[in-house]
Amino acid sequence: MQLEAFLKASKYFSLGHLPTEGFHPSTEFLSTLAKDDLETAIRVIQDIDLQAIDVVKDALPLIRTLSTEIEDTLNSGSRVFLSGCGATGRLALALESVFRSIHAGTPLENRVQALMAGGDFALVKSVENFEDFPEYGKRHLLDLGFSEGDLLIAITEGGETPYVIGTVHGALSSSTRSVWFVYCNPKDLLCETIQRSREVIENPRVNSLCLPLGPMALSGSTRLQAATSQMLAVGMALTRNFFLADLFLDEYSKLEISPFLKPVIEWEAFAYLGGAVVLYQTSTYPIAVLTDTTERSPTFSLIPFEKSNESRMPHSLCYLSIPDAHTALESWRRILGRSPIGLDWPELPMRLDLDSILEFDFGREASERRRKRVLPKEQRILRFDGHHRTGELEFKSDVFDLRIQSSLIQDPLGEQIFVKMLLNTLSLLVMGRLDRYEGNVMTWVRASNGKLIDRTLRYLEKLIEKRGLSPKSREELARLVFELQPTLGPDEPLVLKALEKL
Repeated sequence: MQLEAFLKASKYFSLGHLPTEGFHPSTEFLSTLAKDDLETAIRVIQDIDLQAIDVVKDALPLIRTLSTEIEDTLNSGSRVFLSGCGATGRLALALESVFRSIHAGTPLENRVQALMAGGDFALVKSVENFEDFPEYGKRHLLDLGFSEGDLLIAITEGGETPYVIGTVHGALSSSTRSVWFVYCNPKDLLCETIQRSREVIENPRVNSLCLPLGPMALSGSTRLQAATSQMLAVGMALTRNFFLADLFLDEYSKLEISPFLKPVIEWEAFAYLGGAVVLYQTSTYPIAVLTDTTERSPTFSLIPFEKSNESRMPHSLCYLSIPDAHTALESWRRILGRSPIGLDWPELPMRLDLDSILEFDFGREASERRRKRVLPKEQRILRFDGHHRTGELEFKSDVFDLRIQSSLIQDPLGEQIFVKMLLNTLSLLVMGRLDRYEGNVMTWVRASNGKLIDRTLRYLEKLIEKRGLSPKSREELARLVFELQPTLGPDEPLVLKALEKL
C-alpha cells in the first residue's frame, strides 16, 4: 500500500475506537512484570483469559442455536465453511483439524472446510495486504466449492475485516442459508461507525454471535483473548460440547500454571538473549505450536519462518519439527488433518500455490537441516507433547522435564484451547523479556496492511504523549511511517525508530 492510497482510505482502517484495540488496565506494566515478576505476569494473563471465557458462557443460547444450524447443514449432506483472517483464520483451520480428528474415517470427516486470508500458506507466513480486499474473500470461498445449502461461519475478531466480510457476501449470493458472523466488539458501535460492518450485521440473513471482550492483554493482539473466545464458542457449536466453558472456568482457574510455564519462559528467553535459537518438537500439537510461533512474527517484528531450501541468513528465532512426519507433505497433513490447498491466482504478487506451501518442511529432517543452517549458533530443543493416558502436558528440554495435569486434555477441543492459552502466555512473556513491547503497547508491530498501519500510528500517538514529545498530526506520522518502513531491516522496530526520528 502506498502513502497516498492509505491517506485517502484512512477512515476505512481507523479502528482505534473499538474496545478490542484498547489498552487493558491490568497489563499497563506487563513488560516490567515479564522481566521482574513472572509469577504475577502469568496470573494476570490467566485472569484475563478467564474473563474472556466467561463472555463465551454468556453467549451459550446463541451457541446452541448455531450448533442446531450446523447439525441441520451436515444432516442435509451440505458442508460447513469457517472463514477468518490472521489469528481467526488460524483458529478456523485449527477447528477444522479438531473436527476432522473427531470424525476421522466417517462420512463427516471432510464436511467442514476452513479458509483464511492468504490460504493455507498464511498459516505459516503472513501474506501482506491480502485481508484488505473483500473480493479475495468471496473468490476464495467460491473456489473451495461453496454452494447452495452450505453454511458459512465468518469469524473476525474486530467485526470489520474486509476479507472476512467478502466471504459473507459470497455466501449470501451462493446459498439460501443464513450466514453466522462472529466478532468481539459491540454490535451497535460497529453499526454506527463502520459501514462495511453495518451492511453485514444489519442484513436480515446474517446472524450475529457477538462476544464483547474489551481490550486484549497486549493492546491489539487479538491472537490472545479474542481468538481464544471465538475458538471456544464456534468449537462448542461444532462439537456440541455445551459444558466446555464451565469446565474451563472451573478447572483453569484452579490450575497452578506458573510452576509449569515459568521455567520454560526463562529458558527460552535466555536462549535467545544468549544468541541461540530454539526448535519446538511436537507430535501431539503441531497446529497449535505452528500457529503460536507464526503469529510471533507480525506481532513482534520477528523474522518469519524460512523455507527448507533457503540456506542464507537471516533465519527465524524458532522453528517447528514433527519427529514422526517423514516428508513435507506428511508434516502438513499432520498439521491440518488433510493435504494443504494452494491458491493458484496468477495476479498475486507472491506465490501461494501448493508447491510454495510444501517448500516449508516441518518433518523429522527439519531438526538436522535447521541445526546446520543456523551454525555457528546453537540450536536448543524444546519438546512439547501431551500424554492422554495420564492427562498430562509435558515440556522437556536439556535442563527440565515439566508436567501439568488437567482433565481438559481428555476433550479434543478443550485440549487444543488449553494448549493455545498456555502457548500464548509463554510466547507473550518471552517477548516481554526480550523488550518486544513496552507496558502493553506493541512497539515492534509490523505495519503490513492498512489495519496495522493505523495501529502503528495510534501507538506512536500514545508513546509521543507518554514521552512528552510535541504532538504530530496523523498525516505527519503516516508520512514518517511510510518513509521509514522501506529502510528497516527484517528485525527492526518501526514504532521505536519513528520515535527516535521524532
